[in-house]
Amino acid sequence: MESLKRTEGASPPLRRKFNLRRPWCLAGLITAIIVVIIVIVVPLAVILPRKNAHKGKASKVLFPVYIYPETNTTWDPLYNAISTHPELDFVIIVNPSSGPGSSTPSTQYATAVRRLDTYSNVQKVGYVPTHYANRNLTAVLEDVAMYANWTATSTALGMDGIFFDEIPYDWNSTKAEYLTQINEAVKNSSGIQSPHLVIHNPGTIPDSRYDANTTDITVVFEQSYDYFETQEKVLAKTLSASNRTEYSYMLHSVPTMTNHSLKNFVDDLSRRAAYLFLTTLTSDYYESFGSGLEEFCDAVPTKN
Repeated sequence: MESLKRTEGASPPLRRKFNLRRPWCLAGLITAIIVVIIVIVVPLAVILPRKNAHKGKASKVLFPVYIYPETNTTWDPLYNAISTHPELDFVIIVNPSSGPGSSTPSTQYATAVRRLDTYSNVQKVGYVPTHYANRNLTAVLEDVAMYANWTATSTALGMDGIFFDEIPYDWNSTKAEYLTQINEAVKNSSGIQSPHLVIHNPGTIPDSRYDANTTDITVVFEQSYDYFETQEKVLAKTLSASNRTEYSYMLHSVPTMTNHSLKNFVDDLSRRAAYLFLTTLTSDYYESFGSGLEEFCDAVPTKN
């Protein structure tokens, strides 16, 4: 019995010892779980971007086509890009001969332009050079009138606006008046179809005194990818993101990128400008179709 009493007396300390270890085991388990969460979840949060953290803004493609359609298939890369991206809007710059050339386009050119008109996600603008507002004003206005006359031949040939190239960026009151007159010619033309787009291409940020309500889009950058890399901060500092619908960026000599890198790059551009053009070509940028055309179109965001 004495031995039994000693055994019975020893039992409570054993039970107390067991009770003391249980919370420590539970605490250890909780600690281990927390460590696992920190090790796995925190790095993923750092590596994976937050939802919409780098989301682009809905944009359009401003596409210069300075390629004469020698055959019915010459513009096929463009048609294919348009048809395979029905959610993406294209503003196509047509340029038969550094301007409209003759008063009516050739049969081949007319056929190519009519085909563009069959796509609901396409607007067409005619190319007109100004030689930095040094070209004879009458000659510029005649080019606008010639494009307007295309509509009389066929509504399918009608232009939705004019792309004025080689626009001055340094302020000059005489040049400012020149630009006002050519803008008004487009806005008041019955042959230019709605919305009577007026696009200026100084290729750089123009003097703010050139800002005018009648200029719808300004190409504020037209240079190589490498040059953009050096000017990115200047552009971001100078241009207001709230005015992105008035800006266009056009980059050539764009290096080959992974789809992910290209998407990130285009998303970044889209937050600054609503009209974009990128090409991998390093020369004759607008006279042929770059190899990365489809990838670029894939990368352009169509929704905010």
